[in-house]
Amino acid sequence: MSRKIMAVLVSTAMAFGNVTTSAWAAGEPAKQTAQISVAAKNQSPLPAAGAAGIKQAQGAGDNSALILGGLIVGSIVLALLLTEDDDGGGGPLTPPGTTN
Repeated sequence: MSRKIMAVLVSTAMAFGNVTTSAWAAGEPAKQTAQISVAAKNQSPLPAAGAAGIKQAQGAGDNSALILGGLIVGSIVLALLLTEDDDGGGGPLTPPGTTN
């Protein structure tokens, strides 16, 4: 394979390699044989916390979509640059001021 095709394939694999679109079913929870006390049953799994700020509630700190979009656009630009014909197959160039 040529170097250009390999570079396009590798960059595309790197861009889409970490994107997962499948869902897995959760396994059955483990059976507990010991008795759990009433006090332990009533405890919340997470401690209570304060309210979220406006930016946190609106998801302003999440840039993963921008990063993924940049990777996709970058790989497309890279593919276009690598596949462009830059061999200069138009024949020899003549210097300015001379005629054929």
